[in-house]
Formats: sequence, C-alpha cells, structure tokens
Amino acid sequence: MKSTRAREKGQALIVIALAAVAIFGFVGLAVDGTAKFSDRRHAQNAADTAALAAALVKVNQLTDAESNPSISTTPAECPPTSPLTMSDASDVCVELMLAGLDRADDNGYDSANSTVVIYSPPISGYYATVANNDEYVQVIITSRVQTTFMRIFGVTQSENIVSAVAYAKQGGELANGAMIIAYDPDPNCPTGTGPGNGSVDVSGGATVNLYGGGIFVNSQDTCGFRQPNCTAAALNIYGGAGISTANAGDNIEQCASGTVNENYGEPAVAIPDGVYFPDEPPQCSPSMPGTAYNTPPGSDTWHITPGYYTDFPQQSINGNLFGKKQYIIMDPGVYCTDNDIQWNGQTFLSLDGSSGVTLYIKSGSKFSLNIDSPITLYASNSGDYQGYLIIQEGTHTDIQNCVINGGSYLDIEGLIWAPYCEITLNGGNDSQAPINAQLVGWQIKIDGNNTINFNYNPDNQVRIKRKLGLMK
Repeated sequence: MKSTRAREKGQALIVIALAAVAIFGFVGLAVDGTAKFSDRRHAQNAADTAALAAALVKVNQLTDAESNPSISTTPAECPPTSPLTMSDASDVCVELMLAGLDRADDNGYDSANSTVVIYSPPISGYYATVANNDEYVQVIITSRVQTTFMRIFGVTQSENIVSAVAYAKQGGELANGAMIIAYDPDPNCPTGTGPGNGSVDVSGGATVNLYGGGIFVNSQDTCGFRQPNCTAAALNIYGGAGISTANAGDNIEQCASGTVNENYGEPAVAIPDGVYFPDEPPQCSPSMPGTAYNTPPGSDTWHITPGYYTDFPQQSINGNLFGKKQYIIMDPGVYCTDNDIQWNGQTFLSLDGSSGVTLYIKSGSKFSLNIDSPITLYASNSGDYQGYLIIQEGTHTDIQNCVINGGSYLDIEGLIWAPYCEITLNGGNDSQAPINAQLVGWQIKIDGNNTINFNYNPDNQVRIKRKLGLMK
C-alpha cells in the first residue's frame, strides 16, 4: 500500500499562498486605510480653514459695500442658482469663493487631486434649513487618495468627502439705524378700533418725533405697528428708514397713510437665535460689590462706584438711613443688579450718570423708572459696553414688563437693550421728553400726552461687532 505522505506534498504552499493573499490584503487595508484616514483629517482641517477664510471675506465685503456702492451684493446666493454662472455672481460672492478656494489650495487641495465647492447659504445639513441661513458659508471637499497595496485588488484610489460650515455675521449699526425696535414676532392683534396692542403702539395724545432713525417691527401679523387714536396721537419720522416690518403684507395701521415711509419684507429676526446679549460683566459677581462714599463728608451728595448691587442704588443712601433724599453721582463703569430697579420721587433728589455708565439687570428682573427727579444717564463711549445704557437680560419664555414714566427730567443717551421686555414709555405732562437713544424691547408702547423726541446720533449708538465662528 502506497503511503499517503507523498500525496500531501505541496499542500502547504497553497495554504501559504492563500495566507499571503490575506496578509497582503490586511497590510493593504492598514497602509491604505491609514493614508485615507490621515487624508480625511487633513481635508477636514483644510475645509475648516477655507470656510473661515471665506466667511471673513464675506463679512469684510458686506461691510465695505455699505460705504462703496460699486461693490455688488446681489445675487446674494453663492454660487448663483442655475442657469446663472459665476460671471453673473456678485462681488461678495466672487471674493468669498476665491478666498475659500485659495485657502484650500494652500493646504494641498486643488483641482488636481480633489474637488472644492463653496456655498453660501449652505446646501446640505442643519445650517441649510435654519433662519437667516445666508449668514453661513459651507465648504465641501472631495479628495481622492491614491492607493498603494490595494491596487493589486483593482482599487486604485479611495475618496473622502468632508464639510465645514462657518458663521459670518456682519457688523454694523443695530437694526440698520432704527431707533425703536420691537422683536415680538407674533403680537396678540386686537379686532376693530380701540387701544393698540401691536408690536409698536403710539397711543394717548402723544406726539412722537423720530429724528434720523426709524422703526423696525419684527412682526408677521397685521398689527405690527398701530396708531389707534388717530384724533390725538401723532408719529413723525424725519430722516431715517421710516417704518420697516418683517412681513411682505400690510401690517402697518397708520392713521395718516403715506406720511411716513413704509418698508415691507425686511429680514426677520429669529427668536431667540437672532438676539445676542453682550457677555455678562464681571461686576455681576457678588464678590465685586459696589460702594458709596460721601463727598464732601456730611453733605447730601454721594458717589457710588461700579460693581454688584442687591438694590440699586443702595437703600442706605436714598433717604431711609439719613432721613432725606440724596444727590447721587455715578462713577463711570458697569453697575449690575439681580433685583428689580424701581425709581420714584422718594428715591433720590437727582441721579447723575453723565460720566459714562451701563446698568446691567440680570435675567428675571425688570426696571420701572418713574421720573420726577432729574436723571442724567449717558452710556460709555469706550470699552466692551460702548453705547449700552441699560441691558436687561431675559429669554423669550419669560417676558418682563418695563416702564419709563417721566418728561423733561429725563436725559439719556445710549441703547436701552431689553429685547424680552414689554416696554411702556409714558411721557408725562411735561412739554417735551428727549430720548437720545435706541429703544429695543419685545413690544413698545408709547403713551402720554406730551411730545417725545427720539434723536438718533450714530456716534452715541451701539455698533454690533462682526461675528465669525466655525459651526461644524
């Protein structure tokens, strides 16, 4: 009988050959897979930097276009929709795309080994569907990675697709210079005649004069602006943009139609995403309390210093301790409180904040300023809170009620930033009340029987800083 040992010769070679193929495949996957993974990280970094570069150029171009009409901003979509070509694109679109392409090229991603496309607004993902999506820039890089070992199996290249989105918020004047701004997108509109209940109401016998700035209404409803008492109340806008609303339909109920410019279809503000609060100041920490000092000693004049206050100004200097009201002078800086601010005729003889101050009111609190003593409040013209006079924190789920009652005793300059507060402004019985400020609230109610003058001076107003950031 023949031995089976001779028939088994050579079988090991087959096993080794098969094993070698498998090992070679694993080596190929490891080497080429590592190359693909490394390229993906590199491509993502390139997309991130390209998106930021494009976003920066877009912001700069839009800012330059405000003072240089030769810079075209339309069509705003980049690249223009079919059948338009890049030759039809705006200057802003061309510049942002060139900046993104150049930055991707600097990182090794050009037409030779990849495809780089840039869109504003984005065409895919979450940021393609958000409100104001034209404030975002998307860069998509498709890179092709040549293989080494996997060519044996007929795979000559692999592919990576990465995406990055950057935020590009243009800086500039708040609400394009509007003096009265109401953010409520859905006011409870009344039916028929009677007291107003719109986003902005001018009622009573008040005469409201706006010099150099208009009104912006964020409402989509029919009562965005109401002037129900046509026989008494009057609104006059001298210069500025007139009344602008976020609705293409007629939501301005103006008594004398045509006396004020009416602009419909303005970009709506997304609530709450489109409302940006400045950073909370360090003065809001209880470890930084404000203080008071009497000068000259024994007089009725007190200075108070910036810092944190549980009550503002302190009860100890407004008459309860000394038996009479005081003259209060605010040193320049930021004053923060987490309680309501309530001023009336018993609070002080006068309040002088003309040195440049900001009142920061924490969320959940409000202000009620009943003015029958001289009050002078000027916002600082420098620093992080330049132009901000009153900042009232809040959210769209917790709308507060804020009141300013007073006439010629009131002298203020700066921005009252209370976007989640229903602000009622009663002029009182004095002949005129000057408001050298922008007034931002959830709703604005202007009442009373006197004349209220709003004066817009860009030098005294907040200038919104441009915002750039990598989102995804």
